[in-house]
Amino acid sequence: MKPRTLVILLIILGILAGSGALIILQKAPESSEGRLGTHLFGQIPANEIASIIIKGPDGAVSLVKKVDRWVVENRFDYPADFSKISDFALELKQVKTGREFESSEDTLKRLSLKDPDDSEALEQEKGIRVLLKDKEGALLASVLLGKTRIKEAGSHIPDGRYVRLGQESKIYLIDKHFASFHKEPSAWLEKGLAEVGANEVRKVSCLSADGKKVRYTFERPEKGKDLEPVNLPADRKIKKSTLNRLAGALSSLRMEDVVEHLDGPESIATGFPSRIEYHLFNGIIYRVYPGDACSEADLCHLRLEVDYQRPPQALEAKQLNERLSPWVYVIPEWQHSIFMTDLDQLLEKPEEERKE
Repeated sequence: MKPRTLVILLIILGILAGSGALIILQKAPESSEGRLGTHLFGQIPANEIASIIIKGPDGAVSLVKKVDRWVVENRFDYPADFSKISDFALELKQVKTGREFESSEDTLKRLSLKDPDDSEALEQEKGIRVLLKDKEGALLASVLLGKTRIKEAGSHIPDGRYVRLGQESKIYLIDKHFASFHKEPSAWLEKGLAEVGANEVRKVSCLSADGKKVRYTFERPEKGKDLEPVNLPADRKIKKSTLNRLAGALSSLRMEDVVEHLDGPESIATGFPSRIEYHLFNGIIYRVYPGDACSEADLCHLRLEVDYQRPPQALEAKQLNERLSPWVYVIPEWQHSIFMTDLDQLLEKPEEERKE
């Protein structure tokens, strides 16, 4: 055989050998190492998610998209914080696998990956089930969140989390730990109620709930001036710092939770004996009804209404009132205490009382 022919045959054999090896590799089952770093939920159609159900061993949250907004279904359909929902959906889409392994009964218990509905499992052995569904109720994804992983000994900062998909036995270690994830309904509520600067307030008045009795009134002679008392006894002085707090109470009014939805024109006198009115320079009126008592946990109730004095603000006032008035809110005691319903709380004590 000629040397040239031998070289050609060797090249052909090499090509055939390489092709055979490539075919074998393509047909071989994918190893768990081959899935490292892949997006575990990359195929979830985020735009089709219409409900998120979060079930833990001690409660559940139901987030539902209705018409053009997300609501917390088990909080009377109160508006949800959309930024939290979008952040969670985005974080879920970005999840990458660190490693995967088959589970055992002991591993599921140790990593808190037992189903929250498992009546035979201990509380600390159960995980948090997250169900994503479309508008027809079809299941898009089901994931069980278990314990977080602490990589460095002595550290308290997690760098990943153990999860299961559906009812699969396989366990995945993912690169996200979902620090902002919550399983309490109140955590998903839109907490902001009002953002009205103190300098926008033209007049503050405290009245009985029915508006028949006026307890105090403070008014600005013009925008940029200080609030001045109306019909204050000549021998009494105002606590300016306290009055300033009252005037700015709506600048960042937030609630902790919603405890009731008022379906009809119920009397607000029960439990809400007073109202404080904020008349703004633009014609909008906020009516704040602070509850007359707080719980032992320093949580208090509050109601809100919005009205208007000038027709140009009618639509804005109506939209605000529809959003704020149907609910009874829970606010912390320190915020509740700003809404003072007694004039004496806003006045300096007489000289003889201070000496005593």
